[in-house]
Amino acid sequence: MAYKIMIINFIERYFYLICFAKYSLDFAPSGYPKTFDSWIKDSPELVQMATDGKDKLEWSRTVDASKLEQLKEIMADPNYKDNLSALIRTIYDFAYLTYADLPRGQIKNNSMKKLAATTLMDILPQELADKITKKIDEDPNCSHDFLTIVGMVSYF
Repeated sequence: MAYKIMIINFIERYFYLICFAKYSLDFAPSGYPKTFDSWIKDSPELVQMATDGKDKLEWSRTVDASKLEQLKEIMADPNYKDNLSALIRTIYDFAYLTYADLPRGQIKNNSMKKLAATTLMDILPQELADKITKKIDEDPNCSHDFLTIVGMVSYF
């Protein structure tokens, strides 16, 4: 939590640095007749923008609720293991669409894998999710990644 507060503070400082650049462009030619503090107070919409923006930071993404329901329907089938390949593909497609705005690379790959793992755990039947969570917690060599969870789903 401390890192999130620190990140929010850095973003706020960066925002005010951009505001200061605008202030400098406007008032430097005339010798700064107005202080930055009075300029920012005369622009309450900028202060409001910084305040409102703090609450809109996105720390993680989730799959759209309607798409999640579609996945839950696939998992509700008693023969869900027969549909496992289609389920995996659908989860990856949803993760890809969710992170479509990120450029290709390691950050996008890691974000997609994390979202896919979280989504799969969300749609699993409760007893299966409990077994998998217990196994991951008990075994220090197990990780909470998508491929491990898929392997355990096919095993159980």
